[in-house]
Amino acid sequence: MATHRPTAVLFDAGGTLILQDPKEMSVRLGSPIDAVEAHRAHYVAMAELSDGRINGQPLDWDWWLERYFDLLGVPEPHLAGSRIARGYGLWSHPLEGVAEAIEAIRRKGIRVAVVSNSDGSVTESLARAGLADLFEFVLDSHDVGVSKPDPRIFLAALELMELDPSQAWYVGDSVFHDVNGALAASMAAAVLVDPYALGPDDVVKVSSVTELVF
Repeated sequence: MATHRPTAVLFDAGGTLILQDPKEMSVRLGSPIDAVEAHRAHYVAMAELSDGRINGQPLDWDWWLERYFDLLGVPEPHLAGSRIARGYGLWSHPLEGVAEAIEAIRRKGIRVAVVSNSDGSVTESLARAGLADLFEFVLDSHDVGVSKPDPRIFLAALELMELDPSQAWYVGDSVFHDVNGALAASMAAAVLVDPYALGPDDVVKVSSVTELVF
């Protein structure tokens, strides 16, 4: 991890701060979703999506949803995504300890914001999770018109903060979208949230945002 303390840390949302709510998914699907299994399925499917994209495979969000529900043993996983409106409104389950960790980072005088690939709903999702007020702003790719890993979305956030990329870190759960995108934007550090040690050895990793050290 970078040796100097950043002026700001930008965070991904899904898989970094929040997950899909397993209780609400259970209601929409009409079958129980185990929270522990859903936690692991998120990161396994995300790692596979990231690896596939790095290796040139045309994998997308619908692929991730089908793989996620396949890992959970949901019948007809290729249809589950449409039954939950592709996840819209479900990203409201805060990861354990995240609120306290963000508050601790802020107390160190480090600025925090969110940069997320989303469908226009990420601010609402963070608000439902009780996290939105912790951040200086939330930048949603739907509103910006460009998505990670394109460095322009990271640079747009840094421009809002009037910071140079060398002054900020990025934290997310995808090597392809988050780590590679942040490094392409010349940010000081890119940290992978990787609770199951699925990422490559040459990437800076933490099991949770709660493990970030400055």
